[in-house]
Amino acid sequence: MKLSGERYEILSSKDANVDYWQQDVFPDWAAISLFRTFPVEPAGSGAEPHYHDTDEFWLFREGRGELWLDDTRYDITPNTAVYTPMGVVHRFQMFTPFKNTAIVRPVEGRKRIEHLSVESDGPPQPTAPGFVVDGKDNSGAFADPGPRCPLSELRMVDFTAGEELTESELRQNEHWIVTEGELRITVDGVTVTLTEEDVALLRAGAARAIHATAQAQAVVARERLLPASG
Repeated sequence: MKLSGERYEILSSKDANVDYWQQDVFPDWAAISLFRTFPVEPAGSGAEPHYHDTDEFWLFREGRGELWLDDTRYDITPNTAVYTPMGVVHRFQMFTPFKNTAIVRPVEGRKRIEHLSVESDGPPQPTAPGFVVDGKDNSGAFADPGPRCPLSELRMVDFTAGEELTESELRQNEHWIVTEGELRITVDGVTVTLTEEDVALLRAGAARAIHATAQAQAVVARERLLPASG
């Protein structure tokens, strides 16, 4: 753990040795239970047809390939975002080396923490359709996330030296993971330097500034806006 406060939590998935299915690391106010980036993997890599007792997101930062959500095929290009809700059978195959970032939601239903197959575990219980946002179109909020998807946005952000992103009060929960270089983040007046694989979980209402001292890259995941109270 690097830093924790009422409206933020900053940790390193590398230092904490966070397991992919670990459920008790992130705070309860975050809609996600894991935010993890992976190094380059070789061409020909992929995943067999499977489903989960949870929702999962992928962001393919580099590489080209193809994936299936149930029986629908999609192309994978750099910056492609994929949402696979609980019960959607999914698989992918890469034609080139690639880099990936994953988000996992808390487990539901029977809470089986593993890849589940129709052949050995029986058919899944569908919850909602998944979707894919092609890399060239993934530059902002999802056009139609549907009623189940907890995120409004998942994409890469490239920073140039000296660039700064500032919000005096976040309107929604916002989460960052550094994938290349380092970033300096100030949240509610506290400053910390984030290096590769560091995660910043930020709660709505926090004051946030991100500064790049040199060229860097990160992935941002923004949760959907909370309904207005009253």
